[in-house]
Amino acid sequence: MKKLYLILVVCVLSVGAKAQYSQGDINVMPQPSMYHDFNICGSTCNLMYSITISNSFMGDSVKIKDQNSGSLIISDVNTTGANPWYVNLPVPIYNMMITDDQLAGGNANFFGPTVKVISGTDTVYNINNFYMLPVSNPCLYASVTGRVYIDNNTNCAFNVADDALSSIPVMSNSNLNSPSMSSTSSSAYSDGSGLYTMNVQQTWMTDYSVSIPSNYQFIFPSTACSPVVYSFTTLPQSNVDFSLQCTSNVDVQCTAGSSGIVRPNVPFYMFPSVSNTGCDLASGQLKLVLDNRVVYNPALSSVPAPTVSGDTLIWNYANLTNLTAGGYWNSFFANVHLTPNATVISGDNLCFRVLTNVPAADLNPSNNDYSFCLPVVNSYDPNFKEVSPKGIGATGGIDQLSDTILTYTVHFQNTGTAVAYNISIIDTLDSDIIPSSLEIVGSSHTVSPQWIALGVVKFNFYNIYLADSTSNEAASHGAITFRVKRQKLLPYGTQIKNTANIYFDFNAAVVTNTVINTIMDPTGIEQIVSDSKVISVYPNPFSDNTTFVIQSEKATEKYSFELFDVLGKKLKSINDISTKQFTISRNGLENGIYFYKIYSVESVVGIGKLIVN
Repeated sequence: MKKLYLILVVCVLSVGAKAQYSQGDINVMPQPSMYHDFNICGSTCNLMYSITISNSFMGDSVKIKDQNSGSLIISDVNTTGANPWYVNLPVPIYNMMITDDQLAGGNANFFGPTVKVISGTDTVYNINNFYMLPVSNPCLYASVTGRVYIDNNTNCAFNVADDALSSIPVMSNSNLNSPSMSSTSSSAYSDGSGLYTMNVQQTWMTDYSVSIPSNYQFIFPSTACSPVVYSFTTLPQSNVDFSLQCTSNVDVQCTAGSSGIVRPNVPFYMFPSVSNTGCDLASGQLKLVLDNRVVYNPALSSVPAPTVSGDTLIWNYANLTNLTAGGYWNSFFANVHLTPNATVISGDNLCFRVLTNVPAADLNPSNNDYSFCLPVVNSYDPNFKEVSPKGIGATGGIDQLSDTILTYTVHFQNTGTAVAYNISIIDTLDSDIIPSSLEIVGSSHTVSPQWIALGVVKFNFYNIYLADSTSNEAASHGAITFRVKRQKLLPYGTQIKNTANIYFDFNAAVVTNTVINTIMDPTGIEQIVSDSKVISVYPNPFSDNTTFVIQSEKATEKYSFELFDVLGKKLKSINDISTKQFTISRNGLENGIYFYKIYSVESVVGIGKLIVN
């Protein structure tokens, strides 16, 4: 029979000390060992238990279990019949690697689980694995300090007129000449006063940068007193301030997204939204004007409109500012359930308008009113990309002079069998796009964008919890819309392409289709304009009908009208026009750019551009 007796128990082991834990026939001596690597400025710890079992026998066993959870860590069996039986077993360390900037009083503090050791009827409890192991010759670190705040009076100094920003992550990235490492990083968060302190590795450092996340570049531009990224070669550094300056006090803008392509008689969701990229508060009403061929169902809408006036849905919003939500502008999102009625067929366009009131100090009132149309199709890939203007034909022909803004929308859907916790979209802009012009104009969910390389933007949907299409098809969709400017006066034939990669959690990328726009030359259209004759067209752009007015000094004469696409193909012609005012209808014309020519028997009266949307 095994004897039961108890000897000294020691819970904390420091250098030079030996801890033993005993109960009955079990004697346990933890033996931590540490290795410090100066090249990586870190220490690793290993923990072995040297265990002696008295009165052991063939088939005897020993087990080490986590005392809190009861789970087995490791075990062994006496296969030789040795008595006493000596066993060496490894025990896990939670923080196996400790970097030198984490040392406390020169010690690396390692933690392992509280365990119990069992052999037969004997159990040793409460082996608390906390080890303070001294590190000789650790790497050197020095501090970088500063403040993150809104520089309201743009004087590059923090004062009572400014707003401190808390909980903003500040990061450093260092280049190293270590034999084992080429770089390292550190981080800190600003406190309630906007202040931060960060330790940066000085040993092996050649140079380093200090920055805040790139998504702040979308609303706070780099200024002379606060660049987007600081670069240094020496430590320590103080007053490394990010004195962010607002591009505007108020800039309210509204837009809308939808849950995928619209299909006949199939419900879909629309996400009208309003944002404020300025620093002052903005409140008002968001309105969505519906196409009269859709049916609105408030019961199935997650954010139904509190007020409905005819074909218009109305929401109230309050206190929008880019200083909320961690310093990135916040938005008010609605979510409405719509179904195309029985008259809608594939090939139709459903048109909507989303608008909001214009604050008195609004920087850009033009983005407070947004009209758009959704094409009606049948089967489709739920993860796809689209561009506006779509352009003419398969190559998406657009005008060299006027179509300088391109609006891209990436649609995505969780077609898996479980919720998607995080989704990211990586979009590489064409080389003919100006990256700094990127502006987010709509999103189905809260998004955090960042630049991950020049011209490569990543849209992060953290904690989106997007439902899978099997359990909730309607809630499995999302979208992001942004617009960019292209370079002007691109040569004819230049193609601007764009593709997105969609990542659902840790799955491989879902690659969207590639959208194309091509700078087109209006070949075949005679470029003649008579100074004495003027053509007025209204409305232009138009959706259904437009009217031409010929202002001529001559008496009434007969005119001819011709309409061409951007390739010079004649699409319409009208002869013997005997009035100076006439109207044409869309009659199946696709959205895009066209050119017209009006002439008499004597000369060309005028030519011009016509836009159909």
